[in-house]
Amino acid sequence: MPRHACLFTLYLCSAAAVAQTVDITATRERARQLDTGAVTVVGRDDLLRYGDQNVADALKRMPGITVAGGDIRMRGLGKGYTQLLLNGQPVPAGFAIDSISPELVERVEVMRVATAELGAQAIAGSINIVLRKSAARAQREWKAAVAANRGQLTPELVAQASGKGVGWSYTVAGVFTGSRTVSPSVDDELGFDAAGALTLRRRTEVRQSDIRPSLNLTPRVSWTLANGDTLTSQSFLRAMKLELGTSSRDVTSIGQPTPFPDNASMFRAHAQTVRSSLQWLHQAGEGGRWDVIVGASRFVRDASNTFEGHAAGAAAALVRLVDSSAGEDGVNFGGKFSHTLGAHALLAGWDAAHGRRTESRLEHLEPGDTVAAVGNELYGARMDRLALFAQDDWSIAPALSVSAGLRWEMLRTRTDGNVLAEVGRRTHVLSPLVQVLYKLGDSRQLRAGLTRTFKMPTLASLAMRRYTVDNNNSALSANQQGNPYLLPERAWGLDFAYERYFGKSAMASVSTYARRIDDVTIDRVEQAGATWISTPVNAGRARTWGIELEAKFPVAAFELWANAARNWSRVESIPGPDNRLAGQAPFSAGFGIDHRMAALPLTLGASFSLRGGGPARLSERTAAWSGVQRELGMVAVLRLDARSQWRLSVANALGQDQLGQASFADRSARLQTATTTPTSPTLRLAFEHKLD
Repeated sequence: MPRHACLFTLYLCSAAAVAQTVDITATRERARQLDTGAVTVVGRDDLLRYGDQNVADALKRMPGITVAGGDIRMRGLGKGYTQLLLNGQPVPAGFAIDSISPELVERVEVMRVATAELGAQAIAGSINIVLRKSAARAQREWKAAVAANRGQLTPELVAQASGKGVGWSYTVAGVFTGSRTVSPSVDDELGFDAAGALTLRRRTEVRQSDIRPSLNLTPRVSWTLANGDTLTSQSFLRAMKLELGTSSRDVTSIGQPTPFPDNASMFRAHAQTVRSSLQWLHQAGEGGRWDVIVGASRFVRDASNTFEGHAAGAAAALVRLVDSSAGEDGVNFGGKFSHTLGAHALLAGWDAAHGRRTESRLEHLEPGDTVAAVGNELYGARMDRLALFAQDDWSIAPALSVSAGLRWEMLRTRTDGNVLAEVGRRTHVLSPLVQVLYKLGDSRQLRAGLTRTFKMPTLASLAMRRYTVDNNNSALSANQQGNPYLLPERAWGLDFAYERYFGKSAMASVSTYARRIDDVTIDRVEQAGATWISTPVNAGRARTWGIELEAKFPVAAFELWANAARNWSRVESIPGPDNRLAGQAPFSAGFGIDHRMAALPLTLGASFSLRGGGPARLSERTAAWSGVQRELGMVAVLRLDARSQWRLSVANALGQDQLGQASFADRSARLQTATTTPTSPTLRLAFEHKLD
């Protein structure tokens, strides 16, 4: 890695030398340069540039940001360490960043250091998705697209309209997507006894078909009152239907076969997510302003899973039916008062929220013509949150500015159900948050940050709802179960950065970070009778640190960008080597080029991203390995006139297989599984037209 870092640093320097001669009118880098908090804003044009189907695909080109399993991650850290916000508020249940179209988004704000105002549940950082706002004039536009992958077609239709009247304005955007995918994979499983002799050899071929039509709407209405106050209603609505069909066939050449070597399942679900808020803005004298928001959210999912398994030599198949439901309701009430006083920009406020999640699970079997009840389980989890915060952005001198804040947060959780006792916990977190910006000149500057952050368990991870494996339950394919005794993870963090800006659109930076995390959460796999169960537990202290490099510069009619990040971590309670945090990407990099042709109404672009893998020790008995992932994307935009254009894009042009391994070992045996998931390019063609 040091050799790669040196090469990349030389690359940044050479890029900077070229960029010194360029000065074009752009504002995003200039705004980042002036902001004490180092907020990187990804604008609407950048989100739409490569024709991505969702926001997650657009953001993974940013430095230090990776996507795994539909989760957006910063600093290479795993799920939950990055705070994901929707219009400045925590995202509602059922929200998935890989399901929201870039057309619904005004901009995305990436913050690598937490602030008192937006919350301290951001060990890795925060990503704030700002939905479309009202336009200055009436506009109407629509887009139609179709994507092809492995013979499956995904149609997409986007429509947007905005307008204004006397004292009010509106905008509404809607996206319908008929997603269809087919995903094959192969698992090779090996087992060994204590002496190292081979006791198991099995190959399982899996084919999964995913049909997921969805409709997203983001209506927004704003009113200007007679006294100058404004009221804004912003909503996010999502309706989704899912049909997930899986067929699996395994062949065991050594050892005992699985209970159902030939099996198939069909998971069907309907889910709806609604988030609505009402915001009031009031000017309070000269330099003062009140900002108050009240909101509510609701998530509902009804699902059924039918599993049909054929045992070796059995005359009839076993059919297992599971009907389940989940609902989560939340309300929030917050506000802040901000005031400018000389060189100080002061604000203070509060943030309160209540959430309740309920789940049910009813299982029964159908062997032959009889029906035998297996279980009727009910679960509930509740969380109440109250936060008080204050922040001061102080311009001490032309070259020195400081943002200092303090946030106190109280969280109370409670879980209950008909198969477990009630468990309640109360947590208090006091978070000092400081950021410093020091300018070495007009184009060079240093940043530093000290933060106290935390990661709260989700309501789903607290509820003891068990998710069962239909076939081949093992240490590497265990049932999943929540833990009502989970504690929040707390972290102290340091951040440093050096930035160099050239003109108005070129820059180069190097940054480093370190986090010390207490009560880190790992998955513990244990056997209860004949059943293996995986449960999240707290496991002491972990440390993580890393470095990020970034460069962006225009050369003639080309715009070039490049970035790289290297991450390390250690979990003290897990023996090494490779005792990294689960899911952390040790290395990521990307570069791209965009070219707008002068002779033709054509814009071309290409991007390449790399996500490192390698071994990871997840607990005393479990380990994993992941292969390096490489993705190449290309796009061509043909402008027909001022209102219409065609956009052709190719994602995952390399079609690289995804490789992964998992292993479990104790004193009596060792089990390991290698998984190969073939991928293929996705071709997407879109026609975009503005009516006004």
